Amino acid sequence: MRHGQAIAGLLAIVGFMAGCSSGDGGKTFEFPDFDFSIYTEPAPLQVGKDANIRVSIMDETHQAKTGCGVRFRQYMPGMEMSEDHTYRDMQEVKGGVYEGRSGEFSMGGDWVLEFEVNCQDRTHTVPIPYHLEWPE
Repeated sequence: MRHGQAIAGLLAIVGFMAGCSSGDGGKTFEFPDFDFSIYTEPAPLQVGKDANIRVSIMDETHQAKTGCGVRFRQYMPGMEMSEDHTYRDMQEVKGGVYEGRSGEFSMGGDWVLEFEVNCQDRTHTVPIPYHLEWPE
């Protein structure tokens, strides 16, 4: 499969799975060889604030994927900003759980947290859409 087809397939899966979430504000996405769960604090994300981001990565047998390189960037599709290409590294805090801190979400609208996960010499890109409401 070509790279473009793989990304299109991944985006279709993410778009379909975007509604899957757990009761505590987390979102879980299932892929052929791993499950990816994300939790934010605050939940939901808020305009004018940055956030603690925590992800959990499990393999297809529900074992923690340890020793992965995980980083992310945040951006608004269609709104070019200087920090769109700035990746933030995440640290593994326990088996298969990685944490990092976002930058400020400067305005309401559609945002993407795009994760790059490198495990065992395989790199996956996981874009997760969020919609932030302007505060009243």
